[in-house]
Amino acid sequence: MFHIVHGSATRTCAINDMRGTIPGETTPEVRRMDKDTPDFDDLFEPFELDEGPPPSSDRPEPGYHPAAASAGAVTDVTTVACPSCGSANPEYNRHCEQCGARLSQESLPVAPPPTLRTSPGARALGVLAAMILLVALAALVFNVFRGDSTAQPTSTTSAPTTIPVAVKELFASSVDASSFLAGWEPENLIDGDPSTHWNDESLHGIGAVLTFTFSDPVSITEIELQNLLDDEGFKRNYKIQGYLITTDDLTVDFSGRLDNVNDPQRIPIASLGTRELTIQVMSTYPAESAGDKPPFDELALLSVQFFGTDT
Repeated sequence: MFHIVHGSATRTCAINDMRGTIPGETTPEVRRMDKDTPDFDDLFEPFELDEGPPPSSDRPEPGYHPAAASAGAVTDVTTVACPSCGSANPEYNRHCEQCGARLSQESLPVAPPPTLRTSPGARALGVLAAMILLVALAALVFNVFRGDSTAQPTSTTSAPTTIPVAVKELFASSVDASSFLAGWEPENLIDGDPSTHWNDESLHGIGAVLTFTFSDPVSITEIELQNLLDDEGFKRNYKIQGYLITTDDLTVDFSGRLDNVNDPQRIPIASLGTRELTIQVMSTYPAESAGDKPPFDELALLSVQFFGTDT
């Protein structure tokens, strides 16, 4: 509340001014206003300027809550002590009423860092770098696919080179037989003449032995046996069925069975440096009659050939 001080001189001057409008005469209006107007000194409470303002009872004390005061209820408000001066303050205050310090010691929210603003030159450099990268990737992909379609795969490790050795016919220098008929010697087996053959004189050829000799060591891969070619001679003679082959350079024997046909039949073996090879007849196919001609009691064989390489 503010107090306005008006002196009596002010009021007197105002009345005199109004009265002075008509000199020498006091109008009824002036007399009525002077009578009805209250004294300004009665409207305001005078005080001296050197005196302080009267104590006010309207300032809320610590712990005062406006909502509670408006409702007319007396409640106890929780107070917190100022961390700076120790004064009690309502808990809803953010700053101390005495010193103005912050009551809450929680960290203030931090504003996010400002976004980086690039210049037009920096953006242009970024676009140029991206274009260069794309061109490099495109060139790499093109070279990869082009290389796959044109280049042949290569190996970083070199395998040992194996030079193929040509297999050729090997010729025995001599042949012996455990038995033979006169005129049908075992040499007929290696003479290359299809009109001559070997006949064994033993009982149906079982147990007959042929021994072939080579002048130089040879590596034999196959042996070819040929029965008689003409059907009549093939039927009327005994034929080799089971066989046993031995060489002088190996400790392993080769055994098997031939078919009862007059086609050439090959026997695979794997000798290394053979000088002598033996074929033993283990079993035979029986002879048959051809028309009105009876079968023979002997075993017949047209030829024996050897294939391999020189050592």
